Amino acid sequence: MLLLLAASAVEAQSLPQLPDAPQPWIAAAQTDPPPSLGQIVPPGTPDPGKAGSVDRAGYQKRKWAQYVDPGERVPRLTASNKMMFWLHQEARVSSALPAILSAGYGQLTNTPQYGSGSGAFADRLGAAFLRQATMRFFSSSLFPTFDGEDPRYFRKASGGSLGRAGWAAEQAIVAHRDSGRRSFNFSDVFGHLAASALTPAYYPAPSRNAHVVVQTWATSIAGAAGNNLFLEFWPDIINKLRPRKR
Repeated sequence: MLLLLAASAVEAQSLPQLPDAPQPWIAAAQTDPPPSLGQIVPPGTPDPGKAGSVDRAGYQKRKWAQYVDPGERVPRLTASNKMMFWLHQEARVSSALPAILSAGYGQLTNTPQYGSGSGAFADRLGAAFLRQATMRFFSSSLFPTFDGEDPRYFRKASGGSLGRAGWAAEQAIVAHRDSGRRSFNFSDVFGHLAASALTPAYYPAPSRNAHVVVQTWATSIAGAAGNNLFLEFWPDIINKLRPRKR
């Protein structure tokens, strides 16, 4: 018995010392070194290698935003993007507000001439939604697709309130093109005219005339300027109301 124990001890001493099995976290650290500073993707910048990354998702979401902040990197809208842009505008909850306000104003002034009462207001509200949808289709999708204009609003976001208000109103007739330069806003001006020219197809008989078409066109351009004013200053209000983050 003693001889067996002695032989086992000698055999154990003669075996080479084997290293311990590597731990998973050590192997990962050895095979996947930390990325260098040049490989880190800044927040908000899409990583082409990760189509489903959070950064790319946020980047694509900003593509459908109604406004662009100064210096903000946003993807360029393709022709197919522009044809879908008006639908993204219509899908917003806030898109119903202009139509409701227009129907309310029409109820007070009897324009279009649907008469008075709750039934007349419902007719005006339906006409307002239809008019709004066609105007957005022409001015934010169809015309920009062919004339190279960007339908998004480009904020000034700095300077005095009067200067910013003038900038917002100016963009109703001055557009940003895909090339980055500014030019006459063909899409807004003639897109609203095309939509106004369709109103005799669904307005009541007393309002189916050239005077109403021109009046609708003028008020729609003023409405576009008002919408630009909203997009210029509303983000500032939201930022002030939003709690500060460390």
